[in-house]
Amino acid sequence: MNERRAKAAPTAPSLPKNRAVVISTTAIGTALILVMIWLLLVPMPERLDTERAFRAAKDCAPGAVATDCLHSVPAVIERTREKNGKAHAHWMYVKTAEGNTPTLYFEGGERYTFDGLAGKRIGVTYWEGSVRYIDWANARWHTAADPRGAYRLFLAWGLALGTAGLGLVLIGLWWVRGYATTRLRYPWQPGVLIMGTTVLGLAGGLLPWFTHGWRAALLAYGVVGAVAVTACALTAMGLHRANVRKGTDTITITSVVPDEEAVFPGIVRGDVPYGGALGGGYLIADADGLSIIPDPNYRIHPKVVPATLEPLRVRPPYRTDPKGLDVDNTCLVLECQDGDTRVYVAAARESMPLVLGALAAARQLSQP
Repeated sequence: MNERRAKAAPTAPSLPKNRAVVISTTAIGTALILVMIWLLLVPMPERLDTERAFRAAKDCAPGAVATDCLHSVPAVIERTREKNGKAHAHWMYVKTAEGNTPTLYFEGGERYTFDGLAGKRIGVTYWEGSVRYIDWANARWHTAADPRGAYRLFLAWGLALGTAGLGLVLIGLWWVRGYATTRLRYPWQPGVLIMGTTVLGLAGGLLPWFTHGWRAALLAYGVVGAVAVTACALTAMGLHRANVRKGTDTITITSVVPDEEAVFPGIVRGDVPYGGALGGGYLIADADGLSIIPDPNYRIHPKVVPATLEPLRVRPPYRTDPKGLDVDNTCLVLECQDGDTRVYVAAARESMPLVLGALAAARQLSQP
């Protein structure tokens, strides 16, 4: 293809046409960061204070009625109930020597064996009005009311939401400041930010459950963050240098003349009879040329692309391309010339060789 005949692409606008997207992205990101700050500064410290108080609690003195000490009472298991599945859970219905009948709930990955426990005598321990654990058969089983580690949920959500918010804010800032640096409709820079913040957000949501203490979780999160930032920076530098070294965004595609009729999504745009409102939907490529149909099941009177259409180059989609010239975010655009008119053909990467081959076949058949 003769790339030298391709005219310079129009200058890309300095700001997005739809500024509401940038504003909403930044606003949502800021809101998520504020939610993270609230989670880490309000409910999480409360849970940590409760955990410290529970760990420091001593056994109640005989006859004491205080709730801030550990009050142990003999009890009898009346019946049990369990729920299997992803969220394995057990319920234990007991009656204490004081006449209370609390329902104890056990959750999490610990798979207790409660079969045949009805009638067994156990010891239940209260703290701040709730049963925190039971003792039976030289083992201690903590109920769902166990305050230890309750901070993990708030820390995990805080880190995950905060990282997502940071990613949205960075993407919004890039669209404001870096939008004019590229004319690509789908630039690679936001993708690097999305990948980095996704990895960091997943780490933030998982690390609190696999580390001992909130300090260890934050330290591990910081390490993962440093690695993610370094990886994103190296990736961005590599992609930037590769694009600079390449010097052009033209993509080399080898044409393939179809052996049989092939139908695939495709769009044709341009100030030509075959490139208007009906110039999109699906393309038919065969050994006779390229045709346009609105639907793969409707092939009556297809619009035939004339042999005068000359391909110039294949490239990624630009924001300055004609409206509607978009198959998906992985499609390619074929710049063509029909006389003095610029025409654009969009198709998936795997279909573009057939487009080039069909156009080449049409030109060859038109020669005397």
